[in-house]
Amino acid sequence: MNVNNVIKNQEKIYNMLKNTIKEDRLSHAYLFYGEDGTGKKEMAYALSCLLYGDDGSFSSDVSKNILNNRFMNVTYIGIQDDKTKISKEQIEDLQKEFSKTSLVEGIRIYIVDGIDTASLAAQNSLLKFIEDPQNKTTTLGIFIAKEKSMVVSTILSRCILIPFLPIPEDKAKELLKEDGISDLDSALAISITNNMDLAKEIVSSSEYIKIKELFNEFINIENDKEMVLFYINNLSIFQDNKNLLMLLKFLLLFLEDAMKVNANQSNLILTPLYDRIKSYSVKYSYRIKDKIELVLSLFDMLNYNVLAKNVFHELIEKYLK
Repeated sequence: MNVNNVIKNQEKIYNMLKNTIKEDRLSHAYLFYGEDGTGKKEMAYALSCLLYGDDGSFSSDVSKNILNNRFMNVTYIGIQDDKTKISKEQIEDLQKEFSKTSLVEGIRIYIVDGIDTASLAAQNSLLKFIEDPQNKTTTLGIFIAKEKSMVVSTILSRCILIPFLPIPEDKAKELLKEDGISDLDSALAISITNNMDLAKEIVSSSEYIKIKELFNEFINIENDKEMVLFYINNLSIFQDNKNLLMLLKFLLLFLEDAMKVNANQSNLILTPLYDRIKSYSVKYSYRIKDKIELVLSLFDMLNYNVLAKNVFHELIEKYLK
């Protein structure tokens, strides 16, 4: 868990929370919401460390224990590996745990990661807990959600709502470049995730390296024969939804850049491929919009659970038309 990177990326939120503690204005409940990879979970742990006297270095024994889930007064609940949502049983277990007296002095903190996935019954059970903790110890709830709209209004009304915005693209690229990742890999990785740690893992993975290679091959295909060979050679790879989604994301960036070149715009995403984008935009000047619409329709097909191999076939059949 890279808390320091998140603080760098979400400095305003961190400073706001720090000042709230300093000025003794801490609420009893917070909702951190926003896209995956924006640092919500890490900030919840950073806030927990601050409440136990951390100076921002996260190097004290207490902070290390908090960050490694070894501190008695900080409890984390997340979606279990074999589940798709927070269960009512997890909320009930939390309540039982907090009904016991802690052996450690200080505020008791519970972090519920994925509150927006919990059922209405689970959220209503948690609402009672927010309103009426089961002992006299000061308690703080930190709720983490991707979709604020999936959290019941009664919980929302009892929380300080803090939105986590995605890291701006330019800043994300700079952060990745600082870690030795190339301009092209940075741009492609950001199209997959806004999570910097995950982006670094992705660009070093064998799957990413292979799909990037096939993407470069695909954008250089010029006739039906080459397209059929591409299909035959790579059908097994693109029966995997994840691989096909990655190819389509890269292809959409390329086509959008070609559209920008046609409009004499300079803010390209895939700048290292400029020469190829330029020649492509000249050759397919009046067909780029149609190709973008095709790729977007293929995304829709995948979202509607059409088999990846059928979507890949559709790409091969229609892309050069």
